[in-house]
Amino acid sequence: MPLFNNTSTIIVQNPYPFRPVQFSILLLISICSIPCFIFVLYHFLSTRTLYRALNNHVIILLLMSNCIQTLTDVPMKLSYYFSGVIWPRTVNYCYLYYFIDFYLFTTCFLLLTWASFERHILIFHTQFFNTYRKRVIGHYVPLGFCIIYPLIYYIVFIFFYPCESYYDFDTSSCFVACYLWTSRVMALYEQIAHGFALMFLIFIFNLILFLRVLHQKNRMGREMTWTKNRKMAVQLFSVCLLFLVSNGGYFVIELGETFSDPNFGRHYVGWFYPISMCMPPLIPFMCLSTLQDLRVKVRRLIPSRTRTIVAPITASAPQRIPRTISRRQDA
Repeated sequence: MPLFNNTSTIIVQNPYPFRPVQFSILLLISICSIPCFIFVLYHFLSTRTLYRALNNHVIILLLMSNCIQTLTDVPMKLSYYFSGVIWPRTVNYCYLYYFIDFYLFTTCFLLLTWASFERHILIFHTQFFNTYRKRVIGHYVPLGFCIIYPLIYYIVFIFFYPCESYYDFDTSSCFVACYLWTSRVMALYEQIAHGFALMFLIFIFNLILFLRVLHQKNRMGREMTWTKNRKMAVQLFSVCLLFLVSNGGYFVIELGETFSDPNFGRHYVGWFYPISMCMPPLIPFMCLSTLQDLRVKVRRLIPSRTRTIVAPITASAPQRIPRTISRRQDA
């Protein structure tokens, strides 16, 4: 995102300190996340009860979008951390670079925001989605909006907006998407609608959900209902907590730059942005901790081995020898 002051547009290129360290950490996490993505998606998509449950649909979409981001956007960042330059040095690559980065991050944030709101309905108003029409309007349409809206938005403003992006050969980097530094209105809309507002709503929705779940537990006291609702809440809390921790610092700096000092936290952006890039590869690990029947799936994937069972041998009492046979033997 670009940084602005009150008089003119300023594009600030923030250096990334200790790039080899950031490269090594992000590479290790990404490599470990690929088999985890495969396993978690296999678990959800191969179990009928899981992929048909409404509360799992947003989790499946989050896993897919973050898997794509780990396979596309993260390698682009790794290339920069390794070489220190954006390569290949073409404007078309800059367009692709920003489209993938902006679209996948915004899609993830929209899905998390909707999931944080929808979880209130799934837990406390279970009859709301009891008809097909309600499920389409209240569940599938919002999910489709979270995916289609940012796709259309970034295609229009990155590829067709009447401005020209370019590659800066002096700094060996792509200048930020041109619609953000040529239009003050679009820059503010991007930062507020796709940044601060979503961050705030995710935090508020989850805080209220946490308080409502605790209140329900104390009021209802029904173990079966509480266990089901707790699993749905924890499933979302774990993902949202990762989002808030990994992106919170970066958004605080952007908030200070936009509404206070353009140089607010400039020296720390180089740290917080790489931390935010660790969120996509870490998503499957957070989902893995909330999977049901995880041990059963693991046992199915691990080849069976011949096991030697050691058990105590019960000695039977000696049989009594008939007296007649005993006397003959004596004779």
